[in-house]
Amino acid sequence: MEQQITPTILFPYDFSKESECALEYLSSYSGLYPFALKFLNILDLGTRKYMAENRLSKAGLEQKMSQMAFDFQTKYGVNSTYMVQNAPVKRIRKISLEEEVTFTMIGISEPKRYSAQIMKVVSTSPVPIFVIQDGVTFKPYNKILFPLTDAVNNRQKAGWALRIAKRSNGTVHIFSMRPDSLDTKDDAHKQRKVIESVERFFGNNGVKFKTEIAQGSYKNFTKEALTHADEIGADLLIIMIAPKKLFKPFNTYDFNMIFNASKIPIFCVNQRDLFVSGGFH
Repeated sequence: MEQQITPTILFPYDFSKESECALEYLSSYSGLYPFALKFLNILDLGTRKYMAENRLSKAGLEQKMSQMAFDFQTKYGVNSTYMVQNAPVKRIRKISLEEEVTFTMIGISEPKRYSAQIMKVVSTSPVPIFVIQDGVTFKPYNKILFPLTDAVNNRQKAGWALRIAKRSNGTVHIFSMRPDSLDTKDDAHKQRKVIESVERFFGNNGVKFKTEIAQGSYKNFTKEALTHADEIGADLLIIMIAPKKLFKPFNTYDFNMIFNASKIPIFCVNQRDLFVSGGFH
């Protein structure tokens, strides 16, 4: 019999309205999905401002984080712990490895620059990152949009879509680039094979799915995918973060997906994800 493993979620919290929104989202999430929770505060600028405004000492901060973990565990029955580290934002990536978490959930607003530190965390995280925009409330994942580009290893995120869909009894909506929009006939053939492979994967594992093919050009795929997400009333988007390139730390396609105007939550799987076989079972 396969061992049932409870996922551990790393939850960076800095007392911002974005963190509060994500925490509210997480509280509703706890009613549907079993997990353990690790609160993380890294003493960033937002936390230091909060401490100054509330005349809070380091010991007071520790006590506040401890109380938060205790309250969450008491109210929602989730095994909750906490940690406070005096570290830069980028250290969140290393902490996720050290603590062996299944994924990280963060609440953020759209930054002014692609190169913002928090976006570097998202683009290089060794574990998936669940991004919740400010003002988003939890909805069960009945409709999961699965954009299918021509990126290498794009199918890696299929394992996560499978686990989430099974937990929620949801439908995966595969939305693929139009094969004929790719550069060569060979590329088009490969994309058709990828579509068939992904459909077979979900079908063989008992997950409901629907497939739609984009009608526009390669360059318009992001816009079409987000329009389709709105048309079907998607509750979740699952994307593969492309590796960053020199002088371009974040892909425009990924950025526009994450900060979509409808504020649909995004589950981001990085191509360097070391826990692709982990997650929900």
